[in-house]
Order: sequence, then C-alpha cells, then structure tokens
Amino acid sequence: MAVAVLGGNEFIVGFQLAGIRRVIEVKENISDIMEKIGELKGNKEISIAIVDEKLLNKLDKHDRFDIEASVSPVFVPLSTSSSQENLRYLIKKSIGVDLMND
Repeated sequence: MAVAVLGGNEFIVGFQLAGIRRVIEVKENISDIMEKIGELKGNKEISIAIVDEKLLNKLDKHDRFDIEASVSPVFVPLSTSSSQENLRYLIKKSIGVDLMND
C-alpha cells in the first residue's frame, strides 16, 4: 500500500517533509490535473491519493464525481475546511468500517 500526494508546490512540500516520496506537482489547468489523476489511477501500487481540494474544485461535476467514487486508489480531497462528515465518509469508503460510529 502506497500513498501519493497530488497538488501544487505549496501543497506538496509539507508531505515531502513528512517523508512521503510519491508526490506529484500539478499545474492548475484542467488538462494537467486530469492527466496526473489518470496516471495515479493507472498505478496499481497507489492505494491512497491525497489531492488538494482546490484542484478538484476546478473540474466539472462529472469528472469530480468519477474521481471521488474511485476505490483504487481512494482519492482523499484535503482542504483547510474539511468537515467531519466528509472525513467520516472517506474513512468508511477507504476501509469499509465507520470508525466514528456514535
């Protein structure tokens, strides 16, 4: 199981400092974003892909839904305003168990 990070330079630098080696810097245009996401989907070694939510917000609804519905790898959008419900959904989708069961 490998983790990859996809985002702009400012987004990925912290993950590099944390020791994540598979980081992909993306320009903020739609064609580059979709190309890099396609590469991640084709890489069977990657099981979790952390993506800057700003990039996903640039995509149309269909493309974003397709990415968020992916299970191999699981794309985890990360932002400074991530809600608990969104995090709960992503954990349940990733591992199949609701860890935040009330």
